[in-house]
Amino acid sequence: MHTAPQTTPTSTPAARGRILAYQPSGQGSVSVAGVQYTFDIASHWRSDTAPAINAVVDVRFNDAGAIDSLTLVPTQQITQEDMAGAARLARDKGQQVWGNAVSTLGIKVLGAIGVLVAGAFVFNTLGMRLFATVSHSYWQLLGLSTDSLESFGRSGAGGFTSAQFFFLLSIAACFATMASSNPKAALGKCAPLLFIVIHTSLLFFKIKGAVSQAGDAMNGMSAMLGARAARMADQMASEMLAQVWQGLSFGIGFYLVIAAAAILAGFGYGEYKRKSIN
Repeated sequence: MHTAPQTTPTSTPAARGRILAYQPSGQGSVSVAGVQYTFDIASHWRSDTAPAINAVVDVRFNDAGAIDSLTLVPTQQITQEDMAGAARLARDKGQQVWGNAVSTLGIKVLGAIGVLVAGAFVFNTLGMRLFATVSHSYWQLLGLSTDSLESFGRSGAGGFTSAQFFFLLSIAACFATMASSNPKAALGKCAPLLFIVIHTSLLFFKIKGAVSQAGDAMNGMSAMLGARAARMADQMASEMLAQVWQGLSFGIGFYLVIAAAAILAGFGYGEYKRKSIN
């Protein structure tokens, strides 16, 4: 005598649901993808703690489409999944932005921007031998106070300055072609070089002005001592200015920043000319 083979019920992979209601009697309802299902704690619940409203659960269904089991999802697991999802979204978004940047700007322009940033933030740009020997990156140099000669010789910098803001703005201008197809947007790549030229000129004028102020102070003191003392004060001021210039030394950061900014300006002007002709 042959017997028919017996089949065991199977269940589908778990789907996420949320407990909508639960009664002390053991009956409750769960929502999965907007569809509500009823469950019984004695038949379906597979966790050690009782169901709670709004708790997240893994729901499995049998072949008939009815609930087979419910399992509580720990809060820690939900947090980890949310973090992993956010990281995955950020990675995908970053890859999308990078792809757009490569297709719009090109690897050479992005490489020049990378060198500019590294030269400004990582490498020393200017060394000064005034009251002590100190070195500054270009970013630190932008944060220095220019109120007096002593401030140039300090190793520390103040808070975020307007010069640092405009430097970041000049770097952002290099990406203008990603937001606009106007040929003039390509000239945004000239912004870092323009900023560096203006800021460097102002910086040297301020250094010279700081030395002049120190000389004026000595002249004021020597005026009470006669013409000979005044001449000595003028000579000391001139020697001080010469020592300041001699005490300046340029680091690799200076050359990287200048070279990268000049290359970007060349790329920007060339792109502007090509787009204007077309």
